[in-house]
Amino acid sequence: MNTKPIRIIFTILALLNLTLASAFAGEAGYKGYPRGNALISVQELKRLIDVHNPKLVILAAENNVEYRLGHIPGSRQVDRPAIEAPPETQNGVTGNIIDAAGFSRLAQGLGIDQNSVVVVYDTKYDATRLWWAFTYYGKRDVRVLDGGVKAWRAAGYPVDILAPDARARRGGFAARIAEPRLRVDTPEINAKRGSATAQLWDNRDLKEFTGEELKKGAYRAGRIPGSNHSNWALFKKKDNQAEWLNAAELEHLLHTLGYDRNKEQYFYCQSGVRSTQALFALYLAGWPLEKLHNYDSSWIGWSKDTALPLAQGAPQGARLAEAR
Repeated sequence: MNTKPIRIIFTILALLNLTLASAFAGEAGYKGYPRGNALISVQELKRLIDVHNPKLVILAAENNVEYRLGHIPGSRQVDRPAIEAPPETQNGVTGNIIDAAGFSRLAQGLGIDQNSVVVVYDTKYDATRLWWAFTYYGKRDVRVLDGGVKAWRAAGYPVDILAPDARARRGGFAARIAEPRLRVDTPEINAKRGSATAQLWDNRDLKEFTGEELKKGAYRAGRIPGSNHSNWALFKKKDNQAEWLNAAELEHLLHTLGYDRNKEQYFYCQSGVRSTQALFALYLAGWPLEKLHNYDSSWIGWSKDTALPLAQGAPQGARLAEAR
């Protein structure tokens, strides 16, 4: 009996099983996330720095005080105003993202090319706003540092006080709106209120959601009627607000809050920054990017228009989960 064909078949099956095993192993990345490569550990970032990766650009999404107290060596500061549209174009709604031309100038001034590996970090929640902006404008190889500068320090790695040489080589990144559904504004939010195919999430603190607290910049206290509460801090570790939950913890949280994967997901906060925390978390978990929408004008934009309704107090039967 000629056993050669049988051996060939078994070899093919073995290779097929190995391929399938590799494929399934690749489904879960860092912290068990399907898109775990959108995060980066401090250890991996340190290795990239140590080998002098020429494509690496590190951005600190921090204010002046945070940055000057010590930043990751070589990182450049990108404070929130750097990506805000000029006030005269916003009609009193602060925080909206700058246009493609402005974002191109910013990225090029930071030395960013189309193929740059960009790592963004913060101490709280601004890194995901930068990640969202880059993704919206077509730069996909952008990773958020898990744990931020606090985890970097905890690992015993050095920090710098002085900023790197400002005379950076100009990059060639050209921004274009590559993911238009990542950014939505007031008319769409108003149209989606109460929709059976969409969920609207308020990612502010509980007192903002109920109308007990009015933060500077907003015009009225309260929330958008029909929105659900989903505090931004719930997606992070309590002892480090720049460190993300793992995939299993996030899945439990989403189930508890009532997130529905089959529906369009809309997020807002005060000015479209904290809302990117929830959006990024769902992206990590493998939710379709085209179903994740950040309301850029957020509560500032909604509260400015007195013709738009608002709600206050704790909604009856709502799932209110404040930060742990």
